[in-house]
Amino acid sequence: MSDFVEQLREVASASLFPEEGELTAPGLSEPVEVLRDRWGVPYISAASLDDLWFAQGFVTAGERLFQLDLLLRAASGRLSEVFADRTLADDRFARTIGFHRTGVKLAAGWDGVSRAMHGRFREGCAAWMARMPAPPVEYSLLDMSPNLPTDDAAAWAAAFVYLAWGLSGNWDKELLRAAIAERLGPDPVHTLLPPLPADPPSILAGALGGLLLDELPRPRGEGSNDWVVAGSRSTTGKPLLANDPHLLAVQPGAWIEMHLRAPGYEARGVALTFSPGILLGTTAHHTWGATNVSGDVQDLYLEHLNDDRTAAEHLGSWEPLTVHREEIHVRGTAEPEVVDVRETRHGPIVETAVVGRMHTEHIPLGSAETYALRWTGFDCGIRPSLVLDAARARSFEEFRRATWGVECPGQNFVYADVDGTIGYQCTGRFPIRDAGDGTTPVPGWSGGYEWNGWIPSDELPWAIDPARGYLVTANNRIHDDAYPYLIGHDFHMPYRARRVVERLEAVARHDVASMAQIQLDTVSLPARTALPLLLALETRSEEERDAIDLLAGWDGDMSADSVAAGVFNVWSRNIARRALEPRLGEELFRRFHTDREVFQGEVLPALLRDPAGWLDDDLLRTALVDALAELRERLGPDSSAWRWGALHRLALAHPLGAIPGLGSLFTAADVEYGGDEQTVMQAGFDGRDGYAVEVIASWRAVYDLADLDRSVGVLPAGVSGNPASPHWNDQSPSWIAGEHHALPFTRPAVQAAAVAALRLLPG
Repeated sequence: MSDFVEQLREVASASLFPEEGELTAPGLSEPVEVLRDRWGVPYISAASLDDLWFAQGFVTAGERLFQLDLLLRAASGRLSEVFADRTLADDRFARTIGFHRTGVKLAAGWDGVSRAMHGRFREGCAAWMARMPAPPVEYSLLDMSPNLPTDDAAAWAAAFVYLAWGLSGNWDKELLRAAIAERLGPDPVHTLLPPLPADPPSILAGALGGLLLDELPRPRGEGSNDWVVAGSRSTTGKPLLANDPHLLAVQPGAWIEMHLRAPGYEARGVALTFSPGILLGTTAHHTWGATNVSGDVQDLYLEHLNDDRTAAEHLGSWEPLTVHREEIHVRGTAEPEVVDVRETRHGPIVETAVVGRMHTEHIPLGSAETYALRWTGFDCGIRPSLVLDAARARSFEEFRRATWGVECPGQNFVYADVDGTIGYQCTGRFPIRDAGDGTTPVPGWSGGYEWNGWIPSDELPWAIDPARGYLVTANNRIHDDAYPYLIGHDFHMPYRARRVVERLEAVARHDVASMAQIQLDTVSLPARTALPLLLALETRSEEERDAIDLLAGWDGDMSADSVAAGVFNVWSRNIARRALEPRLGEELFRRFHTDREVFQGEVLPALLRDPAGWLDDDLLRTALVDALAELRERLGPDSSAWRWGALHRLALAHPLGAIPGLGSLFTAADVEYGGDEQTVMQAGFDGRDGYAVEVIASWRAVYDLADLDRSVGVLPAGVSGNPASPHWNDQSPSWIAGEHHALPFTRPAVQAAAVAALRLLPG
């Protein structure tokens, strides 16, 4: 390691948050205890809720200050103040959508409890910045100072909006459908974005009789798994609940693990870094997990503008556009970049398509059409006090009503309590449309495609204590065709949910260990479907026969050490390129195949069964030859080195890890990894360029309602965002190995696990 990196590590050490002794925290009313276990998880105990939220903000800023700073800048379109024109496209897009403008609106609508608790959280963040011995090392590297807008609730509300945007759909898919139809006509749209067959139900949706089905997939990267089993299916006679939310593979991660306790509130689990309370976790009475609904809460409207583009037609009249002048300050330039955001009655006019997740491209819309975006997130979000309502529920009925406050992004909540109840509730605001199904852009001038209210919360799908003894969600369709409302069409495909059900059914009674093992499953059901169809190919060379023979002995397990998985995925990628790129063109093919879920899960098996002019044996053989050449180029001539993990690597890297020479300081993990976007162990990647893992389980937890102290969980890296901290990546070896650490909940268990104690004192 270079001397420069060692010097930086010393600089980073100077900003470490203390774990022992006493520390004055001006703003506290009473002393606060912060215990730490060997993983550095803070157990914060306060004499009042006001002090609890303050202490949570104090500790969070101490561990994640630069991450918080960067997040709030991203949400407000201010990254270019730090990174100059490298992030200008991102800031332009953020200002166009208006996360910050919506933050102002939502913060103004927060209830009094939300304003008070978030205000105390921000005061705690500010107190740490005033008290910290040195700023985090990132500030030295970037020659900047910490800048959290702790007096501005709207800037923090914008972070909620930014989060909701990442979990919303489906404006990008509407653009993709329109582009495919424009190039190839309407029929290929159905070929490339096909409906899926229905599954047997996994959720009975309350009195509405909805079923967990799986039509019309949503090819997105982010998702999640959660499931719950009743006491009748557990070894203890009490429920078990598992949750692993899927988010981008970044360091530091989205969650900070905590245990919070004060009169009137106690919860353990994971919190967002920008808001108080535990968002996913457990109380002494009940536990809960969540997955994204993937409902359709975004519509694109085609707009007719007048000649000078200052007004939009609606019902035969011209309505003046609203114009927001946005000034983006770009580091190193004297004058700001000015963006005039134009907005119709439906929302902001968008001028770029965004492709990719980790490495996004902003592609200008070359179409002559003008699109305005309507999104539920402009009207509603999540208020901070929701965490109190969810934690204080004393029954599933109270809990489900509390979760109705999660309006955007809509979530699938599963629930279990110590009384033995298990339940499910879909949440979110989903529009009732006058016409159209939300899958393609619609005329904005006609007045015939407007939103006419929301699906009533008490009529969203829900379930309680199903006879089969379990409930499963994995972003797939949550109702059957009898359901009277349209939640969406672009759900994720059903294969993760199917596989979870297979694993649940394979064991009569589950325990924490068996639930945790399901989270690590790397079997791809779509691969098992496509494999026999590929094996029917008539080979014409020894090299091709060797590859087919290798695949013939494979069971579809995407384990990191599987050579067959490597060959299958590279072959699939080359089939997609050979079959689709000549028809779609390079740019549109990249847009389609970025999220490769739909191609792998449904298009490829369907075309192998019925080529319909898209595939033939010559194309498949050519793609196989291409794949073998790619494997030799990437991994060498020895086929034993063609492991899936050698191609499919996971790097948990800080944004500054890309700076030459700093990778060793800012990379928490860099390993071979199994799975793909269709496996329960989520490991999605971008189909454009290579196979690097981009989407992972951001938190794995299994809660045991018979004894909460037997619950387990693990983060991909660690609690701290400081690379000099022992808790920067101390959980990575366990997470990579599929292991967990204990989540002690009761006071004796917490005290027994504690290895350090810090006392925060009023100043």
